[in-house]
This record gives sequence, structure tokens and C-alpha cells, in this order.
Amino acid sequence: MLFLYDNLVAFSIFALTSAYAWIYGGIQAQALLPTIPWITLIVSQVMICFPQRDLGESTYDARRRVWGNIRHDPLSLIVLAFSLLLMIPFFNTGLCPNCDYVAINILKQDPNPPIPFLPFCVNRAHHLTVVMWFVPSFLALLATRHALLPRGKRFLVELIVWNGFALSLIGILQQATGATAPLWSTNKEMFKTSFYFFSTFGYPNMAGDYFTTLFGLSLACWRYHISYDDLIYSHHDRSGSHGRRFWRRHLFLIPAFLFFVSTYFTLSRASIILCTTLAVIFCLHSFISAFSKLPKAKRFRFGVIGLVVIVLISGFSIAFMPLDVENEIKTLNTRVILDRVTGRGQYHARVATEIWKENWAFGCGGWGYKHLCLSKMTPEELKDIQNVGGINVHNDHLQFLAEHGLVGFACLIAIFALLIAPLYSYWKKAMVIVNFSKSKHRPPRPRAIFVIPAPTFFILMTAIATIIHAFGDCPLRSPAVLSLFFISLATMEGYFPTLNTSTSHKSNF
Repeated sequence: MLFLYDNLVAFSIFALTSAYAWIYGGIQAQALLPTIPWITLIVSQVMICFPQRDLGESTYDARRRVWGNIRHDPLSLIVLAFSLLLMIPFFNTGLCPNCDYVAINILKQDPNPPIPFLPFCVNRAHHLTVVMWFVPSFLALLATRHALLPRGKRFLVELIVWNGFALSLIGILQQATGATAPLWSTNKEMFKTSFYFFSTFGYPNMAGDYFTTLFGLSLACWRYHISYDDLIYSHHDRSGSHGRRFWRRHLFLIPAFLFFVSTYFTLSRASIILCTTLAVIFCLHSFISAFSKLPKAKRFRFGVIGLVVIVLISGFSIAFMPLDVENEIKTLNTRVILDRVTGRGQYHARVATEIWKENWAFGCGGWGYKHLCLSKMTPEELKDIQNVGGINVHNDHLQFLAEHGLVGFACLIAIFALLIAPLYSYWKKAMVIVNFSKSKHRPPRPRAIFVIPAPTFFILMTAIATIIHAFGDCPLRSPAVLSLFFISLATMEGYFPTLNTSTSHKSNF
């Protein structure tokens, strides 16, 4: 019972992120309304009333600490400003040139919002959908940052990983049983068109990015548990059998492997590229970290074993690759990737840019692109209109700029910068310590990378992969991906070791 009380905040944040994931990736608005507001209310209450307590700290002192940190954190002001930006359009709504054609052209109603220089939207119900993505995600972000101690942040990541493990198993099971919709759904209104899906996600690129992120988080947990096990083992804690110690160190490789496979099964070409790239980076990072700690006599054998393992994994992947995955990989080439990232050959980028130029400050509101894009298209483009997925720009950054303007985009960049600011402060201190430490305590080269704790580095690289993916598609239009992106960045501080001159290298997870 004490464990449950101590981790109420972690469980409430986990409930929000898992709800987004299980409710079809969060893109079915009609399914979010009965659940997400209530979970958000629970997160807000638990964050203030039952924060995680440090050793010897009372609940009252923990509440004061959390509330004080929230009030003095610039991130809270940015989140509040962006939330206000999202709330104003409910009271400042305009008309859609296409949806409200009768009201504008026959009844002669003014299509402009009542106050043109304030944020507005053209459809309150659709704008509410976007609000239910961002506001709960940002509230969970603040709860993760301030109401969880480092152990709570790490526990939250592990909960998310094992929830994703269940989602992966269901996705593979659906593939094996020939399911026709996520979670074997037969709801004709919710899924009107035929499409490829995986697990609970009805859009391949959203699913691909979600499982790519989980792949990075699971490997972050793996590296942390290896470091933690080495730490307690070095302090003469020899308890437990060799088998128990092996599973304690390497258990998270099981979900990592499943997430890697799941990313390929989503048939998202961008995710296949990014997940494979991350796998190479993480393998090299882990190999160099382990190699530098070995005596010279063991390094050659370790290198040969590592090479053999890579060859076996590559051969197994090629030999047993499903036909659908193989066909998607064959279509990959540099021209396709550049065309997708730049928007060349599609009307979405041009139309979104025009909408943003007309509403450069605050944008046209949540899902405004969906309502305004038709009036910006040429006759030729209307003949070749994209029917499936055409309501998205397929560039999350550009669509966010069109719908929330320069002010909203600035808020988003500020939130990201403030999330990685603690890592930058840690990195500067670690570099100073490394430069003045003894040679045997220095991390391997390049030291600018290896002074960062491995779990933190893995989480950061995974977040960068999502940012890159968002240039060529719309993964962040899924609140499951959106919430996981921000919350994972907020958990990075949970993996910061204590900095001192004698343990700087050993503490590098």
C-alpha cells in the first residue's frame, strides 16, 4: 500500500499516456471525450496533493516543494500561455468557407471571427480535439518534471515500456489472426475506409514512431539496469544467482527487440529508417562504452563476439523478413525521402504556407487546415486531391505553424528548450570534471557524447528522431506519440548520476 501511495503520480501519468495509446492512438476524438478529461483531472489533483516524497520528507513538505517549483519554473508560464492560446478560440470562432457555405453566401454572415487580432478557430468541436491532445500532455509533463523524484521518473518509463510491450504483442497477434481493424474493431462509423494498421494505431507512421520511441526507452532502461547492477555488485553485494543477475541486467532487451520488430511491421518507411539508424547508434555507443572498460587482453575477444552477433542478427533479419516489409524497404530511395521531407510534388506544403501567411501570429486554430485547405487549392490540385490522410499537411511543424501561428510555435520551441536545459547544465559540469579528472576516470572519446548518461543520451536521440520524422509526416498528430515525446524528455533528469571527480566515468550509465 505504501508503494502505491508513493507512486500515485507515476500511475496517474501512466494512465494518461496508456489511455491515449489504447484508444486508437488518440486520433478518434469521440472516444477521447468520455475519458481523457477525467484522467487529466486526476493527474492535476495527484500532482499537487500526493507528490512523491523524498527520504524523511513529509507529505506537507513535499506539497510545498512541488508547488514552489511549479510556480518558479519558466516552463509553467510557457505551458499556461500556450493553454490560454488554445482556450481563446472557443470564444472567438469564425466560419469555414466550405463547411459554412450557406451561412456565408446565402445568409450573408461575416466569416471573420468577432475579434480578428486574437486567436480563433473555425470549428469548436474540432479545435477541442487538439486541446485534448496538448493540455493533458503538458499537465502530465509538469507532473513528471516536479512531482516525481528521479526514482519515480525511472519507474514511469518502465511502466510505459511494459505497456508498449503489451501493445506490440497485440499488434503481432492481430497480424496473425487477420484482423481488419485495430483491436479487432467492427465499428463501421469509426473505420470507414480500408487501410493498413498495427496494434491500436490506424495510421502506419504514427504507429511506427510510437514503437520507435519505445525502442529507445527500453534500451535506456537496459543501460540503466546494467550500470545499476555494476554499481551494487562493486559494493560487494553478491546476493542472487548468476541467472537472476543476468535477467536483472538484460530483461529490457526483450521488449526492445519486440519494439524493433513492431516498427518494421508498421510498414512506416520513415520509422524503419529512423529505428534502424537508432539501433546502429545505440549499438555503437554500448559497444564503445563496454570496450573502454575492458582490460586490453579481453578487448579482441569482445570485438569478435560483437561482430558475430551483428552478422547473425543481420542474417536472421534478411532471411525471415516478411514480404510486406521487404516491399516497403525496396521502395526507399534518396529522391523519395527528399520529396517527402520538402513537400515537393504535393500541394500540402504550399497550401499550409499560404494559410500561415494569412494568420501568421496565432494561426487558424486546431484542425483549421482541414477546413481552409480546399479554398487554397488550384483546380488541378482539386482533381487529384488526396482522399486518405488529406486532412494533414504531412509535416507536423508546418501544420502546427499554420494552425497555431508564430506565437504557438515559439511556445513549443521554448518548451522543448526548457526540457533539455537541465541536460545542458549537467553536460557543462560533467565536461569540466572530466577535463580535470585522472585519465583512468575519463569516458571514451568523443567525450562530449560519453559524459552524458547513456539512458539520457538514448532518450534524447529518440526524441530527435521524432522531430526528424515530423518533417515528412504527421506522427505528432497522435496524442499517444505527442504525450510520450514530452514526458520522455521530462524523465531524462531521472538518469543523472551524482557528479564528482572520482566517479564521473563510473557513473556514466
